[in-house]
Amino acid sequence: MTVLFDSDNSIKYGMVREIQQRVELKAISMDLMINVSWATASISIFLLYVTIVLHWYRSHTVQLRMRDINGLFVLAGLAFCLVKYGLAFQGSLVLLLGIMVSYLQLAPVILQINNKAILITGCDRGIGKALAKYLDKAGFKVYAGCLENEGHGKQDLINSCSSRLQTIQLDVSDESQIKTAAALVQKELEMSGMKLWGVINNAGICFIGNVEMMVTEDIHKILAVNYLGPVTVCKHFLPLLRESQGRIVNVASNCGLAPVPLMGAYCASKSALATMSEVWRYEFKMWKIKVCTIIPSGYKTGIMAYDKAAVAERWWKGASKSVKENYGKDCFYIKHKIKDPEAYLNPDFTEILDNIKLALLSVSPKSHYYSGLLSRALPFLYLHLPSCIGDRVMSIMANWFDFVPKALLPQPKSCH
Repeated sequence: MTVLFDSDNSIKYGMVREIQQRVELKAISMDLMINVSWATASISIFLLYVTIVLHWYRSHTVQLRMRDINGLFVLAGLAFCLVKYGLAFQGSLVLLLGIMVSYLQLAPVILQINNKAILITGCDRGIGKALAKYLDKAGFKVYAGCLENEGHGKQDLINSCSSRLQTIQLDVSDESQIKTAAALVQKELEMSGMKLWGVINNAGICFIGNVEMMVTEDIHKILAVNYLGPVTVCKHFLPLLRESQGRIVNVASNCGLAPVPLMGAYCASKSALATMSEVWRYEFKMWKIKVCTIIPSGYKTGIMAYDKAAVAERWWKGASKSVKENYGKDCFYIKHKIKDPEAYLNPDFTEILDNIKLALLSVSPKSHYYSGLLSRALPFLYLHLPSCIGDRVMSIMANWFDFVPKALLPQPKSCH
């Protein structure tokens, strides 16, 4: 009888070796399964993406330009390499990144202007005035609502724009003026054969201070202009928009999606407007009216260019004894932490103007258009970071004012 092993050690060695081989085979099988899973998932996502893009193209939602088609072929090549060479995780990430880039590069189908009329509120300055000029140059019939009937903004629009643009007196906090404007626009459109295609609620105001310091009248005014104004404007102009199946574009703010200390009334008004925009987006689908929200951040709009000293004096006079004792008069004269905050604001409105034009003319517009770095970053960090981290981040990114109440200042030590 042949002896296969010379000793017990040889037998043990053979058993260990066999176990090692089985473990290695299991590891290889596991790696293969992971590779196949990554490849299958990524290729499935790619095929789904191509199907969706083709559906969008057939429904005239997006354009398919030559570079878009070439991009799809490149992605198809990546998918092939993923299968053939087992690129697994790395290849999957590249493929998914390519899909994201391709999606962001897709161009929407744009409607022709074709005698479309639009109403813009808050055209005295800032975004409203720039938008009125921009859309007039693009070929729209523009009704530019101005708060000041004889102001410099109105005169500038008359001097610099075409005869298509017409300024109208429009204080959005005054319902009688809104009714008059709606009747005027309806009458003129009936005479010209045009239809009102869009209403852009842009008018807005802001006062810096907390609600304990502010007089109640100013809190009501902020809400009346920034939230109730757009609601009332839409209430009276919706019959015209139903006829055209047009657009409502509301200019909100990133401050409506994340809190900013000492801007509570403004934040609340813009938050209400952003929420109402979403409600309208669902409610008005039955009328085929599309609603979009613009979220700008960090632009030199002039919204804070009010007489802060006069407002501070008025608030101080109306403050209670407790407020005066706890805050002190210096707190009513709000100071920025940086010396020249205007220098950090962007005077170029091009991105906002282009987004509003897309909201008006895209066959399938987005629900939200963001302009400016903090327009996305501030709400995202506030909503998604744990509060223990988010509070620290927000104290840096959203704590813009130097504000310490008198009662909280270090008290000098008395000498005995």
